[in-house]
Amino acid sequence: MIICFDLDGTLVDTEKWIINSLKESYKKHNKKFPPRKELFEYWGRSATYFIKKISPELTKKEVLDIREDFYKLREKTKSMIKPFPNSKRVLRSLSKKYTLVIVSNNPHKKILDILTTTKIDKKLFKLIIGDDEVKRAKPFPDELYKAEKIFKKQIKFMVGDTVQDIKTAKAAKVKSIIIKNGPKETWKDLKKADFIIKDIKELPKLLKEAE
Repeated sequence: MIICFDLDGTLVDTEKWIINSLKESYKKHNKKFPPRKELFEYWGRSATYFIKKISPELTKKEVLDIREDFYKLREKTKSMIKPFPNSKRVLRSLSKKYTLVIVSNNPHKKILDILTTTKIDKKLFKLIIGDDEVKRAKPFPDELYKAEKIFKKQIKFMVGDTVQDIKTAKAAKVKSIIIKNGPKETWKDLKKADFIIKDIKELPKLLKEAE
């Protein structure tokens, strides 16, 4: 059974890291940073899309400049990223029985960097797909389709934390499992998930029951 995992907010806690890096990037370019409540409508989307949507007044160049500084600031502060308490243990257990895949709106290189920083063994995953390896990032299903093409087998579940993961799963006709790790402001949008759990430690039992 193939199980796809989102990374940020699902396996590792990146909320403060993302917001702080973005805020500092806006400050560097003397741009007004949107109120916190406006950040979460597009939470989980790629950086370029996210910045465009939360700041529609920015020019294309300003969006790209902020994005580039956002990436640089993230690199400098990556020690802020922490794995969620049960992520490593559950992933080690699941990897012995299932085919685990990461599909993320991060570039492939950044995914590997986050895994290294949080000391999550990349070998637990049979495949890692970043947004730079497909034509369209999540919530489009391209990453899931690519995984299915490689394995020549249908994916069973998409595990994530945002509405973007739910949309991705639905587009690929895959069951969605949401872990409520994300910002509370996003929880109202999670009702359409096929399954919702509060902690990744609940995942093994859910998967066993679904078999």
